[in-house]
Amino acid sequence: MITQTFLPRRFALTGLAALAGAMGVASWAVAQDISSVTMEEVRAAADTACEGGKTYKIAYSHSVSEAAIVKQVRRFADERAAELGCVEVLHDNTQANNLEQQLNAVQGWITLGVNAIVVTPIDPQALAPLQKQAQDAGIKWLTYLGEMDNSDGFVGFNHSQSGQLVADAAVAWAKANNVENPEALVTTLTGLPLLSPRWTEVERIFKENGITIVSMQDSADEASGLKVAETVITQNPGLDIIIGLNDNSAVGAYRAVKVAGMDETKMFIAGQDGDPSGLAAVNEGGAYRGSAAIQINTLGANIVNQALNAINGNGPTSAYTPTVWASKDDQALLDQLLANYQ
Repeated sequence: MITQTFLPRRFALTGLAALAGAMGVASWAVAQDISSVTMEEVRAAADTACEGGKTYKIAYSHSVSEAAIVKQVRRFADERAAELGCVEVLHDNTQANNLEQQLNAVQGWITLGVNAIVVTPIDPQALAPLQKQAQDAGIKWLTYLGEMDNSDGFVGFNHSQSGQLVADAAVAWAKANNVENPEALVTTLTGLPLLSPRWTEVERIFKENGITIVSMQDSADEASGLKVAETVITQNPGLDIIIGLNDNSAVGAYRAVKVAGMDETKMFIAGQDGDPSGLAAVNEGGAYRGSAAIQINTLGANIVNQALNAINGNGPTSAYTPTVWASKDDQALLDQLLANYQ
């Protein structure tokens, strides 16, 4: 459910990737600066924010608030605010990447005088005047998943880590099962180059380990994942590995494997994001071996934590929420990730 279309300096998102794969990081320079920041550092600084009776209003705008994954991230932000006891999180109702809705919401928050705004920028150029207005008024401006110049912080995750997790797991499976000359299908989304580490890291690691990629095609939803996999399976009946750009694409490919009646014990399928459909497929214990899953409970909490750090000038304001490998090999972690959607 990442995104299915791309317009310059705008983001078009659906479903999980609405949240998740969605935007990518600002730049490699930013990536290098924040890659060593730990969640303990982020949280510990925020833990002190309520000292002295301080109270805060933090506003959070996602471009696709109707998406299930976004609703859960908002829930975890609210839970972190309630845990601290001095924070109120305000949410807008921007849906379907409606720029006018987002602009109106942000303007309202500036007028209200909130302490920080955390925003998934639908159009950075259109939001830039409001960013300046907010910062001139002493309101901290953080971006979520997308990037804007001169922001006070960045809340997101690392696409390179995601690609490395799925690739390393596939390599380990192929070696453990003595797969000779393994062949793979990898889905991409070339219209969103900021997501490219999700497949370029897979390319790199597969090449280093003798895995041949027989096809790389764009797919970010179940329907296209099914169609792409059906075609590739027909042309390459010996296909061993399928890596999805996201879980939606991989789940569609998984359906194709089932329809084709392929031996699931001889297949490795994996997705990225850790969305409900992907995690459920992993939990079946068949060919869908795992997902590079975003810890949405931590991601939601970091909306509050990093905003508080920016407001108080204490602690990291930019950080990557870790991505973890979710598989049947660690049922406790898998159950925890599934529980995040309940």
